[in-house]
Amino acid sequence: MSGFFATWRRKAGLSASGPRSSTFPDRHSDTQVPAEAEALLPPLVIEAERIGRQLRAGVHHQHRAGAGEDFWQYRPAHDHEPAHRIDWRQSARSDQLWVREREAEGAQLLTLWCDPSPSMAWRSRTTLPLKQDQARLATLALAAAALHGGERVALLNGPEQGRSVSGAHSLTRLGQNLTLGPAASLPDLDTIRPWGQLVLVSDFLFPPETLEALLRDIAARPARTELLCILDPAERSLPYAGRISFDSLEGEERLTLPAVETLTESYEQEMKAHLDQMTRLAEAHRAGLTLHHTDQPLLPALLALYARLSGGKLHA
Repeated sequence: MSGFFATWRRKAGLSASGPRSSTFPDRHSDTQVPAEAEALLPPLVIEAERIGRQLRAGVHHQHRAGAGEDFWQYRPAHDHEPAHRIDWRQSARSDQLWVREREAEGAQLLTLWCDPSPSMAWRSRTTLPLKQDQARLATLALAAAALHGGERVALLNGPEQGRSVSGAHSLTRLGQNLTLGPAASLPDLDTIRPWGQLVLVSDFLFPPETLEALLRDIAARPARTELLCILDPAERSLPYAGRISFDSLEGEERLTLPAVETLTESYEQEMKAHLDQMTRLAEAHRAGLTLHHTDQPLLPALLALYARLSGGKLHA
């Protein structure tokens, strides 16, 4: 999604020229046909499985109050607390009534959406992964961790979108839906189960009003939401100089600039404003936001996100 670049171009007074065809130089842009996606699926699933196990190992048990069997903590009794919930033995040791809370039981539903937009199939240099590949890996790794934790997982991608699965054996099926599903500009939220967990993985380079409408729609369901924003480092800082032609992976007109370095400051200011606004929108709708650059390891970003989803703590 390239709405951000159209906004920057308009504010900077830049006019397009030449035939339509990426917001950045196209020599490292890639689009994968279904056959290539099928070939990438086995290693993608294997790597996602490996990272998923690391996520499970790196985050403590989730500690949610519920009707399970494992003791979690004592908490002060509320007014009009039912008598059968009071732990009378613990309460007898003080002047306070205490309730013995236990861990929640029952499978949770984690719903994931991985942005399939053409703008995700891009990298600034061949030594970096495609944003698309990092997004798919992150999506499947989170799915693997949830499946190993006994939770159900659903994708808002592919022909089976919204259909939940369980068990670690389901990861390949999710991968197939992820890599072979049709492109959609925004997730279809009609299949989201209320009170579930939702993770959106994208570059979020669409206009802020689009994100605000999306988050408002999610909040009305409601679902606990996390945003994983994946950016190429060149999208953050525009590290180019000289005369460069910028093509579009999403049908926008080509933009040729004679001295890109003179626009670096305005670009970085606009990108910072965009990310700041995205942060404010996420906070306003009680959504978590994690930023990941494709030149950095993926695991730390996923650990932070998964810890928030699970309500657990990272191992020291």
